[in-house]
Amino acid sequence: MGSFTKLGLKKDIIEVLDRLKFKESLEVQDTIIPLAIQGKNIVFTSRTGSGKTLAYLLGNLGKINKKLGVQMVVLVPTRELCIQVGKEMKKVCDQLDINVGTLYGGREIDGDRRTTSKKNQIIVGTPGRLIQHINNKTVKVGEVKYLVYDESDQMLDDGFYDECSYMLKRVSKNVQIILSSATLTSMVKDFMNNEIRDFELLNIGQQIPKHIVQEKIRCEISAKNELLLKFFTKKKFTRALIFCNTKDRTDTISQFLINNKLRARGISGGLKQDERDNNLNLFKQGKVNILVATDVAARGLHIENVDVVVNYDIPRRIEFYVHRIGRTGRRDKKGYSLSIVCSEDVERFKAIEFFYDLDMDLLDDNFEKVKK
Repeated sequence: MGSFTKLGLKKDIIEVLDRLKFKESLEVQDTIIPLAIQGKNIVFTSRTGSGKTLAYLLGNLGKINKKLGVQMVVLVPTRELCIQVGKEMKKVCDQLDINVGTLYGGREIDGDRRTTSKKNQIIVGTPGRLIQHINNKTVKVGEVKYLVYDESDQMLDDGFYDECSYMLKRVSKNVQIILSSATLTSMVKDFMNNEIRDFELLNIGQQIPKHIVQEKIRCEISAKNELLLKFFTKKKFTRALIFCNTKDRTDTISQFLINNKLRARGISGGLKQDERDNNLNLFKQGKVNILVATDVAARGLHIENVDVVVNYDIPRRIEFYVHRIGRTGRRDKKGYSLSIVCSEDVERFKAIEFFYDLDMDLLDDNFEKVKK
């Protein structure tokens, strides 16, 4: 950890950070902020929860002119992340009289008037909704000089390549680009090599921190639910995240846990936005202590003090493993992950272990380590 005072930030920004109790900068901030201040294009990998939002915000914040309109755009893959990033940025920007607006799908486009009617210097948005407003001329981005692609691996892999490319055609020709990603997928590599010129490529921090204990257990599909129930009766935890591959399974597992007197809820694309928000808030507030989620629903969510992650289903894509277990062990706290491996998952899980060079302990039915 370092000090914000040594990163070249303006005095008024340092004073705001001090009031907000941001005393020490994190590794990603120490690396990104000075490069952004210099005007560099940056492509970097950093694990979830590493402090990257503050890094790319502070790197450009001192260049924002509060008398002008939109000068910085942050593109994110999901509405949940849009709301979260917007809130995080507003904490700092509100105290500097810099307006941050959010635009995301899932609501009527007329509902965006509260954002579009203001003079915003920064817009955080999902690609489809933001481009709707650009084409409708309700948001003008021609003077945007700072463009951020956040969680770009999910955004590009979810089919937003064309929208991300289109944004480059609409903003200033002198735009400075920052692209963050948890992993460098093939789509991310294509985008950075085809669309971004003269960039710094950085891998910041460990993809899988050493203070996260990773264990696995084998069982058949028919025994999964009872195994999960047994695990939660034996394991002491504050908050646990369970990952499933489908929204139907998310609903089934959360209901199974509720029926067995556990305080659980689920979030998936199958729920209405207000239901997702309500379940997530109950989890954040500690009123429920188990959240069952799909990868898409959980990406980018900022939840403190998750001490257990369970892979009920083995992820379909290797990089999702990092996204999942990155929910625990944040800010160098201890974390724990358990992967339930069925016979049909063995080869896929071996690929994950090989790719990340993992030497994971195998547990027996009583959750004791099997001797190697």
